[in-house]
Amino acid sequence: MSPEERRATIIEAALPLLAEHGTQVTTSQVATAASIAEGTVFRVFRDKQDLIDQCVRQALRPEEGLAAVSAVPRDLPLEVRLRVAAHRIADRVSRIGALMHALSATGYRVERMHDERWHADRQQWIQDTTEALAELIGPEADRLRLPAERVAQVFLGVVFSSQFAGQMRGCQDNADDAHAMNELIDVFLRGVLTEETGKA
Repeated sequence: MSPEERRATIIEAALPLLAEHGTQVTTSQVATAASIAEGTVFRVFRDKQDLIDQCVRQALRPEEGLAAVSAVPRDLPLEVRLRVAAHRIADRVSRIGALMHALSATGYRVERMHDERWHADRQQWIQDTTEALAELIGPEADRLRLPAERVAQVFLGVVFSSQFAGQMRGCQDNADDAHAMNELIDVFLRGVLTEETGKA
C-alpha cells in the first residue's frame, strides 16, 4: 500500500472517531479502527494534531459532497432525484457538523476551521453542488418557472433550512428528519397552497 493509500485509510478510520471523541481520540483507537500498528500512524502523519488537521481538510473537501450528488441516477423521476440528492447533501452537512462540534467541544482551535482555505472550499462546494443540482434538474427545464440554476439555488437553501430546523428541534430521530425533508421537497415542488385555494 502506497503512503497516499495508507493516509487515506487512516483518515477514513479516524473521521468517525473524531466525530465521537473529538480531540480526545487516541492514536491507538485510530490504529485499531484502521487495522494497523499505532506506529504506522506516525510514519504517515507528523503527530496527532497533523492527523486531526488532515481529517478536517478531507471532510471539508468540495469533491466529497459533489460526488454524492453527481452520482444520483438521471432516469429517476424528478421528485425521487431531488429526494436522493437532498438526503445525501443533508448527510454530509450532518457529518461535518458533528465533527466540528466534537472538535470544538474538546479544544480544537476554531481558527483552524475558519481560515481562508476553509471559506474558499465551502464556497467552491456550494457552487459545484448548485451546478450539479442544476444538471440534475435540467431535463425538466420545460416544466420549470425559473431557470434550472436558480431552482438549484433555492433547492439547496431548502435543504440547508431543513438541517437548521432539525438542529433547532433537537431532533435525534433519523426517520423524523427524513420525513421532514421529504415534506419540504414536496412543498418545494408543489407550493403550500392547495389546488382549490389557488383557484380561489
